[in-house]
Amino acid sequence: MRFAVLGSSSAGNASVLRIEPRDASMGVPRQILIDAGLSPKATRGRMRALGFDLADTTDILYTHFDMDHARASWATPVMCFGMTVRCARRHLPLAKARGLPSQFTHAFDGPFELGAGFRVLPIDLPHDESGAVAFRIETPAGSVGFATDLGRVEASLLEAFDGVHLLAIESNYDRSMQLRSARPLFLKERIMGGSGHLSNEQTLEFVQTLAQRSAPEHIALLHLSRECNDPSVIEALWKARAPELWTRVVIALPDEGVHVLLGQS
Repeated sequence: MRFAVLGSSSAGNASVLRIEPRDASMGVPRQILIDAGLSPKATRGRMRALGFDLADTTDILYTHFDMDHARASWATPVMCFGMTVRCARRHLPLAKARGLPSQFTHAFDGPFELGAGFRVLPIDLPHDESGAVAFRIETPAGSVGFATDLGRVEASLLEAFDGVHLLAIESNYDRSMQLRSARPLFLKERIMGGSGHLSNEQTLEFVQTLAQRSAPEHIALLHLSRECNDPSVIEALWKARAPELWTRVVIALPDEGVHVLLGQS
């Protein structure tokens, strides 16, 4: 199982998950793009640098349709490579507004299959008016929990991510940096009001609670704010409160998104 964060910031979010079967009897490789918030050209280049090929992508899973997660330039590669676009049914009008071809777009209302041994459980998340979706992805090589752009952690997410091998979750802002920033008050309230983003502390608390059941083998921290966060702040927080988990953490930097994690059950 190979997982890479291609981009993770307000400038564009995209990650790729690829499963290589051990032999032909276990099926064909499956390559999933989670969000397409980078241009196809940028996505192809970052994939190539990490040993992936955009043309091998079978599916795109959308968490939601904010511009930094859903660029409006993906219709051509979707049709050219025969990718299947998958989004929550309530997001279908937003997918259409991004120009995604309806004949390649499949809506989900609950769990769905992506082939033999590939099962996806979507979890609704509180984020702005239309909400977002987290995913638990079960594969023959292990399980992945992916959650970004959520204003708060609810019990349903904790239950859904119990026992995942790889956890990718946002750690958007440091609260004190947010409060001190020059951002307008309405924006601060939107981000911190329970329907915006997770703070570093909220993310750590969630991972600690999850780890009481079963700690993920790998943890990727996503969507760091350029203005109101810093990797050194996150490192200090984790080392002070959860040093035993820090060794499992990789931070996806806003301007680099080239971190690859390997996981296997």
